[in-house]
Amino acid sequence: MNDKPTTYLTIMTKNSLFSFLGLVRAEMVDADDHAKLVTAVVKLDPREGQPVLKQFETRSEAVRSYEEAVNTSIERGWRVIYRGRPMFG
Repeated sequence: MNDKPTTYLTIMTKNSLFSFLGLVRAEMVDADDHAKLVTAVVKLDPREGQPVLKQFETRSEAVRSYEEAVNTSIERGWRVIYRGRPMFG
């Protein structure tokens, strides 16, 4: 996994709305300082209010779900304005 990016993001627009889908692999630390490696898809839709995070057992399951979510959004009229690794700076 070291040679693969750990985060991908897709920013989409439809009418005057913006939406975000992210594929992340990160270490999460709970309140007791226990660390756990998490692979998840994160969705932020302004119509839903709160972001949604769904964890997966494997990276391939998360990638499949991420790709399906992007494709479904496109089918529903969303337009991709950025897709790739996060940009810094």
